[in-house]
Amino acid sequence: MSSSILNIGVQALNANKTALSYVGQNIANVNTEGYSRQTVQMTPQDPPLLGVQVNDISRVTDKFLVTQVWSDTSSFNSNEAFSEKIALLDNMLVSESTSLSSSMDSYFASLQQVVDDPLYIANRELFLAEAQSLSNSFNDFDDKLRAQTDVINTEIRSMIDSVNAVASNIASLNVQIGTLESSGQNSNELQDKRDLLVKELSSYLTTNVISPDGGRTYNIIMGDGQPLVIGSGSANLQVRNSDEDPTKLDIYMTNDSGVDAKVTNQLGEGAVGGLVNYRDNVLQPTISEVGRLALVFSETMNAQHRKGMDLNGDFGEDLFADIRKGDITAHADNKNLTARANVGFYDVSALTASDYTLEITGVDSFSIVRKSDGARFSSSEFTDISTLAPEDQTLAADNVYEWDGDDLSVSLDGMTVRLVSDTPLAIGDTYLVQPTRSAAQKMDVEITNPRMLALASPLRVEPSTTNSGNAEISGITITNAEDTSALRRDTVTLPLELVFNAPAADGEPATYTVYDVSDPDDPQVFNEMEGLEYVPGEAIFFEDYEITIVNDPQPGDRFTIEKNVDGYSDNTNALAMSDLQNEPRVEGFSYQDTYGQMLAWVGTQASTAQIAYESSKSVLSASENALQSVSGVNLDEEAANLVKYQQAYAASAQMISAYQTIFDSLISAVRR
Repeated sequence: MSSSILNIGVQALNANKTALSYVGQNIANVNTEGYSRQTVQMTPQDPPLLGVQVNDISRVTDKFLVTQVWSDTSSFNSNEAFSEKIALLDNMLVSESTSLSSSMDSYFASLQQVVDDPLYIANRELFLAEAQSLSNSFNDFDDKLRAQTDVINTEIRSMIDSVNAVASNIASLNVQIGTLESSGQNSNELQDKRDLLVKELSSYLTTNVISPDGGRTYNIIMGDGQPLVIGSGSANLQVRNSDEDPTKLDIYMTNDSGVDAKVTNQLGEGAVGGLVNYRDNVLQPTISEVGRLALVFSETMNAQHRKGMDLNGDFGEDLFADIRKGDITAHADNKNLTARANVGFYDVSALTASDYTLEITGVDSFSIVRKSDGARFSSSEFTDISTLAPEDQTLAADNVYEWDGDDLSVSLDGMTVRLVSDTPLAIGDTYLVQPTRSAAQKMDVEITNPRMLALASPLRVEPSTTNSGNAEISGITITNAEDTSALRRDTVTLPLELVFNAPAADGEPATYTVYDVSDPDDPQVFNEMEGLEYVPGEAIFFEDYEITIVNDPQPGDRFTIEKNVDGYSDNTNALAMSDLQNEPRVEGFSYQDTYGQMLAWVGTQASTAQIAYESSKSVLSASENALQSVSGVNLDEEAANLVKYQQAYAASAQMISAYQTIFDSLISAVRR
């Protein structure tokens, strides 16, 4: 009889033996990461049969908590990667040994010593040494930033290899779990392993798990919707040079259908997303910002130095190496492969540290996107210089362009982008413009001879000894020191004499006349500058220079403008170079203020990142503890279960023993 005491006892014995086995399995895996405790589900036999059967071996888990742990893991690893890298950058900016602010302070301190005694060669040599040290500081700072870029690229490559391996393993587990479940076997351990792999995958990128069959199969959608694992197949991620910028790595996805898509910014959170976020939104902008500071510093110092006179009586040359060229890269998919490009500057003080994208949108139209703020400029917002008056047809102005045949030149934000082609520019072609990205790399000192430091003014203005008023010269400024200037080519008319005239009537302002006295015996009015109104403190303009006179002159007072022959002890240009320290030369800010803003911005980002890291760490710990409280092994509980099932097992054995006694009694009765 199927419902005999013996059969019931055997069923109970086997059921409790199974339960004891899984209690032992739970205890054995109490310290196994990702293990979910298992319980034996017993049910009575269907009537009219008596006894017990093991209906299922269940994993004790909570899908909501598991998903929450995956999400919190992505956030934590993203914040950890970001905060770790930005902390290194923050330390670099404030460290005394690497701070550009300290190097600029030393540079201007040595320049002040030259101002105090411009003839002392030792002071000049020290200044050149500090200039070289400043250049080296910019070079080293840029090298360190690029080294961090290389480290990040290496880490991204390694992580993407891990992502591919984990995704492949999850796809394989989908097959194994499906096979076991289809044959009615237990796949709990494999499901634990798969969940642990999804958690590992979540540490690299955001994962969204979709299970169309109640947990048998995991389809994993990463980040912003790209399918990474579908059933038994997994896509492959690759790291290769960006089509837009060959110096940068991008992440591409290839699936079974052969679709190849860039997914760099579609990974969501996780360590890879955190590194990409830091690289693109902090590190690369910092490299460009440091480059802008190097470019503006070099160019403005060069411009002022060229306005001076050295100890040899010659005009000054560039103090720093000429780095007035930016970088521009054609997109790898451009149709026009003959176009050549370059970036020049007409106003470095107006430069931003942003990258730009220039796109040809039509046969006679283009658009430019400033990537730092997303501002988009269409060609309709620019002025074609061919429509301007001849004297105004210059590219050295904002928001103008020139489309000359197949060549396009566009000016904005202090730079001019030029595309030169042998064929018409193709619609859809794009170019990445990076005006300041490599400037800090190129910074160097051009002058090595201390005698070539142009610290004196090439001109001087001398008051006549017979002047009776209190008018005096407050400044002389060189306005054009280019190689083409008349002053540098020595074609400017000198000497000149400015003579104050008697007022035409009482209460009328004083006037002055400028004479060419190159022939002292035959002075001539210079360039129709006769009877001009004198305004104290207002600049008086000449070709390539201007002078400023203050206070009140008397009729007949005169000032002579002449070459500063033998004026080597003059420190006028050295003072002008020193004054640049506090002038708003970098988009409205001084050098130091610009660096301070960069330091403050990075410091704020680092502080925010640290707070986010600590917060996400606490959240992850809480969600893991919550999951552990549900699915983790409790040794006290398992010990109680062990006693319970052990006693049930012993009782089941007693049922069999009782059956044996009854059977023996029946046999004995029959024998009688």
